[in-house]
Amino acid sequence: MKIKTVIIAIQLILPTLASAEGPCPTSTLCTTSTTTYGNLSYCTSGHSSTCYYLNGVNIPVQTNSCTKCSGTRKLETYKVTSPCTNVTYTDCICENGCTDTEWTAGNTGYEYSVTCGANCDTGRKYRCAKGYYGTSTNGTTGCTRCPSSGGTYGTTAAAGSTAITSCYIPSGTTFSDSTGSGTYTRNCYYTN
Repeated sequence: MKIKTVIIAIQLILPTLASAEGPCPTSTLCTTSTTTYGNLSYCTSGHSSTCYYLNGVNIPVQTNSCTKCSGTRKLETYKVTSPCTNVTYTDCICENGCTDTEWTAGNTGYEYSVTCGANCDTGRKYRCAKGYYGTSTNGTTGCTRCPSSGGTYGTTAAAGSTAITSCYIPSGTTFSDSTGSGTYTRNCYYTN
């Protein structure tokens, strides 16, 4: 009897799951939790945004579309495959494969990001990683590790610090020297 009950329960659930995807009618329900497709950063004119929702269920999907791109970027049409099966959007892409990236670890002490720009010409920006300070134009020189104290290197609050005064020994770090030992009770910043 238990097997029959389980089969009936599965049969009742499956149609519900199967209907979770399908055509999506337009909606005015877009919110900050909306899933967004398409980037308008390189549209020069004729862009539009449309909101959809799934079969009366509040699962908002927003598409951003362009009709003209800036620079040498080209329009490409994409189809949203889930949850809406009838939604397409256009985006401005680089044919040379250039893709903008967030900050990424590079050489020791350095980070870089790629910015393709309107003409898809790969441009890199560099900054010092966390625990380093300075400026770099090439990702190999210009960043210096924060000084050490008692064998412990200092750090910075975040990547991108340009001055040695951003370096500190973190609170809670223990130290020992010829006069004794102790623990830093607050962040101890480097001073000039």
